Amino acid sequence: MVQDNLPETAAGQRSVFVAGLRREGAEVESLLLALAQAFTAGVAVQWSAMFAGVRTSRVDLPTYAFQRERFWLQPASSAGDVTAAGLGAAGHPLLGAVTALAEGEGVLWTGRLSVRTHPWLADHVMAGAVLFPGTGFVELAVCAGQETGCGALEELTLQAPLVLPPDGAVQVQVWVGGPQEESGRRPVNIYSRPEHSEDMGNVWVRHATGMLSPATPAPSFDLTVWPPQGAVAVDIDGSYEQLAETGFGYGPVFQGLQAIWRRDGEVFAEVVLPEPAAQEAGLFGIHPALLDAALHPALLDGDDGLRLPFAWSGVSLFAAGAGMLR
Repeated sequence: MVQDNLPETAAGQRSVFVAGLRREGAEVESLLLALAQAFTAGVAVQWSAMFAGVRTSRVDLPTYAFQRERFWLQPASSAGDVTAAGLGAAGHPLLGAVTALAEGEGVLWTGRLSVRTHPWLADHVMAGAVLFPGTGFVELAVCAGQETGCGALEELTLQAPLVLPPDGAVQVQVWVGGPQEESGRRPVNIYSRPEHSEDMGNVWVRHATGMLSPATPAPSFDLTVWPPQGAVAVDIDGSYEQLAETGFGYGPVFQGLQAIWRRDGEVFAEVVLPEPAAQEAGLFGIHPALLDAALHPALLDGDDGLRLPFAWSGVSLFAAGAGMLR
């Protein structure tokens, strides 16, 4: 209050006040904090006297502000050792554990999602809410299908959005049923519920349901000639600003659209996975942010408000860990 009410000097300088004693915290920590604040304001502090008799050394500060390098540890998103709980490691960034069900030849994957352990999810904001992207459900279903011998996602229908809280987390389950006779197809459902619920019997919400198939078709496309012959380039400047006005709050990780071409009703696009998510591309079948960016050309063609994908069919993964798509 004192600092805010004192006027500047004739030379344009302002006085700086620091608190040496605080209601919260230990006295020594409060004093050290006050010394540090005074030091950053230009006050000479005899650090050598303060550290007298203590083994210390000087360490250079990281130069990340100029080299654009990150030196801070990221929160761990892995589940650690889950074998003590009778489970197996899922081996996927969004899932922590897996177990085969005792009856029916089904398999269950479990995981925990939050914007703290998966910061890139905070870049997918729809109408002001952080939503788990539909492409994330596709990734979970395809991953579970490949682990159970059904690598093709015949269909997946989204039934309810998964809103991620700003604090806390949600628990996720991916259930794959037993194979059907003759066809070998397996049903798949994806559920969630709040992590810290007073009632552990809290009803799970089913967000997606679909069918997996063991028959994976061969690729029917050839994109070795790029861009395709006869395709006309489209100006994409201001695309994400345009989407933001509609309610699509795509953060940096989801702004992967690089180029668009059109030819006779076809739309071709080139998308990349921005940093720092690109460093984790190899951990996914296909990173949800990268697959989501492949849908953005269709969103730019529409003018009927906020539209989100809710149904998928014929999804097959021919290569994993991509950082760029055509």
